[in-house]
Amino acid sequence: MEIPSQSTGQSPNAIAQPAIAGQSSGGQRWLSADRWGTLLLIVLALLAAGIALWATITFATLDHEAPLLLDSTLGELALWMADQSEEESPESLLGQFAQSWASSRGQASLSASVLLSAMQIGVLIWGLSIGALIVAGVSGLGIGARWSRYVLFAALIGLNTLLLIVPTRDADPTLPLLLVGIVALLIVLPFAPGRVTRVIGFVVVLSSILVIWETAKIIADSLNYRVTIAQPGWAYTTYPTLDASLAALTAGEVDALFIDQRDVRDVMLPHPPDPDDPLEENRYPELRWLDDIAREQTILSLPITPDMPGRLTVAVRADDVARWPSIADLPDANVAAVAGEFADERFLAAPRELLVLDLKIFNDLNLPHLQVITEAFLQPARRNGPLLLARILGDAALFTWSEALLGFLLGSGLGLLLGTLFAHSALLERSLLPYVVASQTVPILAIAPMVVIWLGGSPLSVAVIAAYITFFPVTINTLRGLLSPQPTAVELVRSYAANRWQILWMLRFPAALPYIFTALKVSATASVVGAIIGELPSGISEGLGRAILNFSSDYSAISTPKLWAAIISAAAVGIVFFVIVSLIEHYALRRHLRRA
Repeated sequence: MEIPSQSTGQSPNAIAQPAIAGQSSGGQRWLSADRWGTLLLIVLALLAAGIALWATITFATLDHEAPLLLDSTLGELALWMADQSEEESPESLLGQFAQSWASSRGQASLSASVLLSAMQIGVLIWGLSIGALIVAGVSGLGIGARWSRYVLFAALIGLNTLLLIVPTRDADPTLPLLLVGIVALLIVLPFAPGRVTRVIGFVVVLSSILVIWETAKIIADSLNYRVTIAQPGWAYTTYPTLDASLAALTAGEVDALFIDQRDVRDVMLPHPPDPDDPLEENRYPELRWLDDIAREQTILSLPITPDMPGRLTVAVRADDVARWPSIADLPDANVAAVAGEFADERFLAAPRELLVLDLKIFNDLNLPHLQVITEAFLQPARRNGPLLLARILGDAALFTWSEALLGFLLGSGLGLLLGTLFAHSALLERSLLPYVVASQTVPILAIAPMVVIWLGGSPLSVAVIAAYITFFPVTINTLRGLLSPQPTAVELVRSYAANRWQILWMLRFPAALPYIFTALKVSATASVVGAIIGELPSGISEGLGRAILNFSSDYSAISTPKLWAAIISAAAVGIVFFVIVSLIEHYALRRHLRRA
């Protein structure tokens, strides 16, 4: 039976037309919002490009006597290279390069102006490259190209490099503007098309740390490294002489007297009395100076500054010694001091402040600027020395890594052996595993000197100390990995008449590979820590442990950047070791999966 169609006078697609129109309107609204977001990203990227170009052009056009140029990382390096070119046979590669350059110019030595000009040109080219990369990335953003993220990532690395070159100067806007440019690119990168790789993620996090580092220093410096709340000052009376002030205290005109301990030790008794130090002449028998008075002033556990200096004490009448157990009780009392003396000018007259937040950790002594640390790498370890600190720390890093590698191999081998034995013998596991766990409860600082005594101060003893740290995670993860196959899988392999060795090699070991490599990556970094710790009692001077100890022994504005340089070198050794093990893991697991 044929069903007649009803004619409506419209095309068959007319019914769907309103829905399509509604979708088109919503899509236009979405595209409009997307355009505004893309436009904002483009503006931020171009801002970063403008900052990079301005900073590099400004640097490239500086006079050779400008402090901003001479104090920069490249400026200091140029001056050192110029000095090295005057040496008869420089030891460093850069010194030899400078001498060869001077010879090619027909000069006995290379002028610092030539090196400064060359480095200014290099910085300008670097800045132009950053700008070109950002412009290319912006064009990629506009068309949604997946490569735009990688281009902007390269530009971010370039901006971070400028942060390590330009010094911090008062009233100079270069550093804050570079931070703004880096932040702008950090905002743009997550929204750029393309895949986020591990390298990109690592550099983004590192850039964020650098920005937080420098921003915290700028903020702390503007606050004079402390956040305080003003407190009422001391209301006190001054007397012209010591005798006058003590007479006033004796007469009851004042309740307490802030005075130098050296001025009262020989004229009155202390409280509590000291039987080992009898007083020859007690000129003021009715007075006592408080030897045990509490010097701290706090409100809700927050300290009030300034602290009472150790050379000062408080003298009171003998009847009032129990009345003033702490100087925190004295601000409301009637106190006095000798006019012009230390107590008057350095303590009582100083403004009292409640210290809410102490930001001394951000000062230049504790946390140098990133450029200062980079400059330490590119300066000799000692003044006018023949080798840069980077060369010295590089050699020390290779030496420490060789010790860590030997310890890593020893510890990993021991861990694999123990884990395999425990997996095949429940008796051995129950008997020995508690001792393996207990071995890690002994601090490595206590074990290291004993190992050095037994084996002597040699790289072998350091390797053994590193192995002591590395074998434990490998043992535990190997045991867990070898026991990870399901019992049904083990029974299936046994049904084919496989022996223990075949089960281990064909089933248990492949299943344990992810567990083993996880432990190896942990052990790789731990072995570096163990090697550095082991170098300290062994007396080995070629490694990073001795460098860290030497630079930390003289905690000053000169040695602190070198200490940070040594710490960064140690971290770099651990990171590189971790990456090497990760690459081996990637290759081994891929090969295993391919065979499977």
